[in-house]
Amino acid sequence: MKSPLKNEINKIKDVISFGMPAHKGKNFFDLDIKSDLTEILDTDNLLNPRGAIKDLHLEIKKIFGSKESFMITNGSTGALHIAISMATSSGDKILIQRNAHKSIYNALLLNDLDPIYLNTIYDENRAMYFGIDQEELKYKIKKNNIKACVLVSPNYFGGILKLKEIVKILHDNDIAVIVDEAHGAHLYFSDLKKYSAIEAGADLVINSTHKMIPSLTQTALIHRGTNRFSHDELLKYINIYNSTSPSYLFMLSIEAGLKYMDEVGRFELKNRIEDIESLKREINYNLDLSHDSIIALDPMKFIFRIGNMSGEEVLKDFLKNKNIRLEMGDLYYALALISPINSKAEIEKLKDVILSYKNNEYKEISPLKIEIPKRKMMPKKAFLARGEYLSYKDAKGRISKEIIAAYPPGVPLVSFGEIIDDKIIESIDRFLNEGIEIIGLHEDKIEVVK
Repeated sequence: MKSPLKNEINKIKDVISFGMPAHKGKNFFDLDIKSDLTEILDTDNLLNPRGAIKDLHLEIKKIFGSKESFMITNGSTGALHIAISMATSSGDKILIQRNAHKSIYNALLLNDLDPIYLNTIYDENRAMYFGIDQEELKYKIKKNNIKACVLVSPNYFGGILKLKEIVKILHDNDIAVIVDEAHGAHLYFSDLKKYSAIEAGADLVINSTHKMIPSLTQTALIHRGTNRFSHDELLKYINIYNSTSPSYLFMLSIEAGLKYMDEVGRFELKNRIEDIESLKREINYNLDLSHDSIIALDPMKFIFRIGNMSGEEVLKDFLKNKNIRLEMGDLYYALALISPINSKAEIEKLKDVILSYKNNEYKEISPLKIEIPKRKMMPKKAFLARGEYLSYKDAKGRISKEIIAAYPPGVPLVSFGEIIDDKIIESIDRFLNEGIEIIGLHEDKIEVVK
């Protein structure tokens, strides 16, 4: 048997990483293969913790300040599915911030939910999404019988919502609040903890531990931020959605990563923030990423531009020619995810590489604001309907049976049951022309309701 995956990974595993996971491929863990166990006498059972795993959960609860914290070995995807199932029943209306991850949209199918979408504010001059309009939030609450709301903070580019204000509005209307804080586990080890979802009073909060603090890919946490839901309810849904064979290596990596952050990483986090500020000064950083709709920016998400290049072109050139792996690139921006495991020397290398490019004027921004498409069918009904495949160029006016999204970050251009319009087709064209991957396309075809 050939080993194509191993061959490709071997080509890039030793490059400097400014992408996920946060351990950056360094020898951080002491994960002996003998530790890959299952539920035996004293190793406890994640699906019914009473011993060592229960004790570890209590340690995690102290760190995050939650009512209860629970390890998830199915990633934030699994944790979000648990949270949304806990908070809703079939047919309920659920309010979703539109720039949410595809896993949240997939939960609409699993629970047969009726989504109401919140626009994410788009700045045309910067071609960037920020927070939400609280007046729109109030209006959509008033017009709909909303059972739960899913928010995203920080977003992919580090924008942190004004969560305390937003959560109060939702709770005043007896709406359960779920925050996808997948990119924000590290906030709890810095001064930014005051802007975190648990501090804001969200009911259910999800963190990917592997994204910004060191643990293995596919590790996550779900927290009860309030007593709106009980331990028994949480455990019931964890038993439905989490694997019955959870990886002990995953759990050990969560334990090791959080221990590191609690004892050492919080200080390294502060050092890396200072290094990033120094980097910005030395490259004459001139991007303004502030906006009235966000309360703060995550300093560990370093967004930058280079000359007359798209972010995707920067991403590819860094990997092929500079021995640096970035997290993502879009039509204009490149993103470096910096964790406490990154060294000062690596950030210096990033600085030198950025300065090695000629200081051309930036690529002109041509705004690509994606309006929320009109919906014709409930998501689950569309997903289960008979379908056919058409070229996306010929799909105008048809109902999508699937999610079409630029990846990363996987935020839908069009979702289940929504009508494909000219703007969607134009957007797909632009992303493809820039070499950005589009999920949901089968070569150039979209599956639509027949």
